[in-house]
Amino acid sequence: MKKPFISILTATLAIGVIAGCGSNNDAGNTPAASPTGSSETSGASGGQTQEGSESVQDTEAFTISVASWNLADEPLGIVQAYREAFEKAYKVKYPNATIEYRNSPGEKYFDLLKAQMASHSGADVIQFQPAQLPLFAKAGYIADLSDMDFVTKIDGAAKIQSSYDGKVYAVPFDLNSNGVWYNRKMFEENGISVPKTWDELLQVAADLKTKGIAPFASGFKDAWVANMTVGVFLPNEYGSETFETEVYQGTKKLNGPELQAAFAKLQLLVDNEYFGKGALSNGWDLQRKDFEEGKAAMIIHGAYIGGLVNSEMKDKGGMETGFFALPSDKGEPVLGVTAGVLTGVNAKASNVQRAKDLVIAMHDPEAIVIRDKDAGVFPAIKGIDIDYAEIGNKDFLNVIGTTKSIIPGQFMPTSIGDIYGKIFTKMLSGRVFEPSWLDEADTAFQRDKGLVAAPE
Repeated sequence: MKKPFISILTATLAIGVIAGCGSNNDAGNTPAASPTGSSETSGASGGQTQEGSESVQDTEAFTISVASWNLADEPLGIVQAYREAFEKAYKVKYPNATIEYRNSPGEKYFDLLKAQMASHSGADVIQFQPAQLPLFAKAGYIADLSDMDFVTKIDGAAKIQSSYDGKVYAVPFDLNSNGVWYNRKMFEENGISVPKTWDELLQVAADLKTKGIAPFASGFKDAWVANMTVGVFLPNEYGSETFETEVYQGTKKLNGPELQAAFAKLQLLVDNEYFGKGALSNGWDLQRKDFEEGKAAMIIHGAYIGGLVNSEMKDKGGMETGFFALPSDKGEPVLGVTAGVLTGVNAKASNVQRAKDLVIAMHDPEAIVIRDKDAGVFPAIKGIDIDYAEIGNKDFLNVIGTTKSIIPGQFMPTSIGDIYGKIFTKMLSGRVFEPSWLDEADTAFQRDKGLVAAPE
């Protein structure tokens, strides 16, 4: 199997990545620490002229809107500082602009966004995930950004997932991969080495449980956490980087042995209570808290964890984490590498050029560094250097640079991930996995495959 992310490291994360300078919904795609719905307006002035915008000022007073699940205030103030930085960049050209933020929690946001775009009531600038781009582009909801300067600064997974039918429709904010983060101090104190195989991972989990430590922090009350967790188990079972293409072409099925094997492994962890007894009672916030407080030794999440938990534990001296790819029982592990947050322009925006300029400002290098350094996010745009202090982030960069990888979800409708999450939730509630549950996913794929771009 190829290692496509090696080319991403050399082309997308160009300068000094492995040494500790890098780039990346989550919210991970970095999830907000405490996502809450809000609508807020703010402004700033000054800053540098962003690339791609005209030098002549537009002094007209106007309001421009941005919709996201990823721009609401959170306790650390990182997002607020990022907003202030890109507002400053935007106001070089538009000194009298007012930016209105339409923030909604992640689970509600995407359904709301889809409805707003269909009714032509969406914000001028919208943030969304790669799986939604083909639908929005095909329907004409978002503007073609192929002529913008940033296009020459993205490559690999970021370029693929920002494009549809040969045109670029969004700016990728980050690159993400989900895997296993661990409490480095807890591993050292308990004489635990990073597991290299699936059997070694099971032994680590058993040893931790024997000592009264939850192996994995759980937050499956939030559906997106359940969906994401299942997604971590899939690449190891696919057997080929072309698996999703084969599903699209009808030579593989989503209720076949590959998916059954992934859910069998999850069932094994559930049966042994390695996610804890109350796995469905915690959401994302409590999951992270259990990990930070040492109640759990590991947490399955994306690139954002290392920087986020270290920042949240700053008053207690920080927290040293490590990262490893989920081990496989079939040889070397395989990571899924994706663009996390995408930013696009509503094709029905009141002024498309102003909206494009705001997108550029949101990806201003100085603003991106402010947003990413403490949050542990890795920019998808080449040439943005970040010196990550957190050792877990350096671990992450090393792992993604040396591990086989695929770009998952390119040809999967969003309905499929939701079905996987529901199946996992059933298992956590006490029901034993039945292969027939996957029939729903296979049927949904045949129904919804027209919503995604076909493999070339």
